[in-house]
Amino acid sequence: MMLHALNEYYQRMVEDHDSRMPPYGTSIENISFALVLDEDGSVKAIEDLRELNGNKLHPRKMPVPAAEKKASGIKANFLWDATNYVLGFDDKGKQERADRCHEAFIEQLKKYCDVSDPGLKAVLKFLENGHSKDVANREDWPDICGSNLVFRLDGVPGFVHDRSAARESWSACLADKEQGNTSQCLITGRKRPIARLHPSIKGVRGAQSSGASIVSFNLSAFESYGKQQSFNAPISQEAAFSYTTALSSLLALDSRQKITIGDTTYVFWAKKAIEAEGFLADLFDPPSEDTQKPTEQDDQISTRNIHGLLKAISDGRKPSDFMPELNEDVSFYILGLAPNAARLSIRFWQETSLGELLETVGRHYRELNLVQQFDSEPEFPSLWRLLVQTATLGKSENISPVLAGGLTRAMLTGQPYPQNLLPVVLDRIRAEHNVTYFRAALLKAYLLRNTRMEEVPVSFDPERTDQPYLLGRLFAVIEKAQEEAVPGANATVKDRYLASAAATPSLVFHLLLKNQTNHIAKLRKDQEKKGRAVYLERLTQDIIGLFDNYPKTQSPEQQGLFMIGYYHQRKDFFTKKTQEG
Repeated sequence: MMLHALNEYYQRMVEDHDSRMPPYGTSIENISFALVLDEDGSVKAIEDLRELNGNKLHPRKMPVPAAEKKASGIKANFLWDATNYVLGFDDKGKQERADRCHEAFIEQLKKYCDVSDPGLKAVLKFLENGHSKDVANREDWPDICGSNLVFRLDGVPGFVHDRSAARESWSACLADKEQGNTSQCLITGRKRPIARLHPSIKGVRGAQSSGASIVSFNLSAFESYGKQQSFNAPISQEAAFSYTTALSSLLALDSRQKITIGDTTYVFWAKKAIEAEGFLADLFDPPSEDTQKPTEQDDQISTRNIHGLLKAISDGRKPSDFMPELNEDVSFYILGLAPNAARLSIRFWQETSLGELLETVGRHYRELNLVQQFDSEPEFPSLWRLLVQTATLGKSENISPVLAGGLTRAMLTGQPYPQNLLPVVLDRIRAEHNVTYFRAALLKAYLLRNTRMEEVPVSFDPERTDQPYLLGRLFAVIEKAQEEAVPGANATVKDRYLASAAATPSLVFHLLLKNQTNHIAKLRKDQEKKGRAVYLERLTQDIIGLFDNYPKTQSPEQQGLFMIGYYHQRKDFFTKKTQEG
């Protein structure tokens, strides 16, 4: 089904002339230089096709005759290739292999090219007359060596491989390559020549730079019925080209339809052209409305639309209430890929409707909804912002791939959050003694979705009587008394006792309350703080009066609610200070 959907996406995009989707028989490749030839085959100039991106020059992506899948063998591309094939020189120190590559490149062109065409004739003369040495002797050879080259005829616009005679020659070459095993294609259902090897797919983070495969059989142990390599999964050469080209387009560097979370690269597309294809990435990583960076007017409109849509779906309203033109019934596909040596692992595949997807994402944000600790914190935190809160030192490279995949799956499918989410968040709080907005939001979402807890308050709830929530509030009051009585203390009760107070309240709270008595007594001696002492003592008694005893231990779920009670009470202290100011 996944390959069917990718094939349909290719067919849809190839009909859109603005999409620049390469037609069958071509592929988008990185090209660095063009050899500008005179009609006699001599080199007139070398045109630098690289484009400046930031401070670096990068090869230009352009459509060329489809690339051969190269492993250890020698396979020449048609009218373009790296310098070892085009010129017979490279920097790898294997001249004998470079000579064989160059011979294969020449032999293929001689076999298929029409010498009556001036462009193709110039290329053949260049190769036959040994002008490649002229290029290798240039001062800029270190920049050229190893890069991909194409040909251009001097004074004629366009490249040689774009000439009509070149396209006809390439068609003849392609027809010869397609001859072979013919069978019914699993994607199209038509009887066509079957691809022995599928084109490589590039753009998955962590995968080999030369590309990797989804469908491949490289050992006899994987084969059956005497069929070798990809003949075991009969897909026509045209369909293999379609699905790999569509996937490579979605994975392109500038694609707006991909996002990387952990070690998995996600791409998404719709069955029909819809606006949501372009901004779904923003649902994973919503742009900030309060950014100080200057933005274009279109970006500002897009940002407002994203926040408006997120606000609508997180409030439980239909997406079409905010965007009436949105087609919620259109099929939507999400594919998650991870590297696995020379292959790609399918980590995630989901087919759903746009409406169902937005409803699931909306549920995720409703469950995360929590009063922010600071106004600068995002109302809709991205998955990455949430995941780094679970990582040691807050570094992306320390994010657990399993946790990242589970959290993403929960967001997109509505399934329970990963079981290790709760202990991981509690471990980070225990290690750093810090209950951040993001960690409290994760705890709230986990308790709502993974347990039978029907309600967890968004903000401070003085009426709530759950003992874990009350104990969290009480700990925040004890910490506040110490802060005001001993400002600037090197080690606070939070640093020493937050984790143990949540896990084993009966062992810790008696000691904490004894110390709090001393802190309140100190506040009473200060005339300016006497009122605060009365307030904190009364608040302590009010909380203690709502439960009977201190439990010996608390489960991880109860510890999660403890942390939320602590967070709410701390936020309430901050809010009161602001109002008093």
